Amino acid sequence: MEQGAFLPFYEQHKETLYHYACTLTANAHQAEDALQTAWLSCLRQEETFDALPPDKRLAWMSVVVKNAARSLWRQEQRYAPWDETWDMPAPTPGDPQPIVAVIQAMPEPYRRLLELKFLLEWSNKEIAKHLGLSQTAVSTRLNRGRKLLQERLREEGYDYESIPFRAKKEAGSKPGG
Repeated sequence: MEQGAFLPFYEQHKETLYHYACTLTANAHQAEDALQTAWLSCLRQEETFDALPPDKRLAWMSVVVKNAARSLWRQEQRYAPWDETWDMPAPTPGDPQPIVAVIQAMPEPYRRLLELKFLLEWSNKEIAKHLGLSQTAVSTRLNRGRKLLQERLREEGYDYESIPFRAKKEAGSKPGG
């Protein structure tokens, strides 16, 4: 980086960019995550930062913050968290076989991942290494598999009528759009 250019830029614009990130995300914690990602991106793209005229750096950094916020938003939309309010009744204490049978009847890509995750209690990193996948691919497939597993368990009768099974999305619109 240009000798001493980044630090004064950071000090001068950190509050402005934080408020901009808050506007995009409508959440202080998400704004902090987006801004931290943006600052790291700026540091990684030091040649681009240095090549910009000083009066154009804030506009460039604003776009970096906006892209980081959008990326975090898209990432959150991909994951369907397990509904914590849903309490599946156990078929018989200590007898996991009916649930294992539901998992084993699932399509192969999800079946193998769910077996490794829930039956063998492997971490996502271990699963990724074993199956030759990225950790992101493992997380995505596990989330899809969980959703499918919930649907299959509901079909098998592990259901309460009053409990919603769809992932609850936070209200709000896509940031920066």
